[in-house]
Amino acid sequence: MNRRRLLRRLVSGALKNVAFSDLKNLVEGFGFRLDRVTGSHYIFVHPDIPELVNLQEVKGEAKPLSNPPVSSTGGAAQSTLRGGHMKDYHINIFYSDEDGGHIADIPDLEACSAFGDTAEKALAEVEIAKDAWLKTARKAGKPIPKPRYRPVIYQVGH
Repeated sequence: MNRRRLLRRLVSGALKNVAFSDLKNLVEGFGFRLDRVTGSHYIFVHPDIPELVNLQEVKGEAKPLSNPPVSSTGGAAQSTLRGGHMKDYHINIFYSDEDGGHIADIPDLEACSAFGDTAEKALAEVEIAKDAWLKTARKAGKPIPKPRYRPVIYQVGH
């Protein structure tokens, strides 16, 4: 599919059944360069844009990954130290009817998300995506945020 046609389709909200190769071609057409492939995660960088693009290929289709609204979060995984100080990034995990599977995301890392058929698979995939995201950001000289996101449930009583 040509880039203009795909872009019009995506802007109109038709996000399902997008061939991975077509979306990859579109991202590259905007000047992003593929920097790293880790598992099913493709991390793209652009010299003039601080954000990274993380695409995940699932059965030949693209799962363009970005952070969902906090209200859609159905579960969470979090690591903490004594005193409530975070040592690692918070991970949200939720089921998406639209995608037909679980999504895991890291709110502190822009567009660091992953898809999985189960919550466990989504968690494993987002750990792979996190590693690729951090390595790519370091290599490209992009800023790496400190772990800060804490859902309200973890803030009560602190």
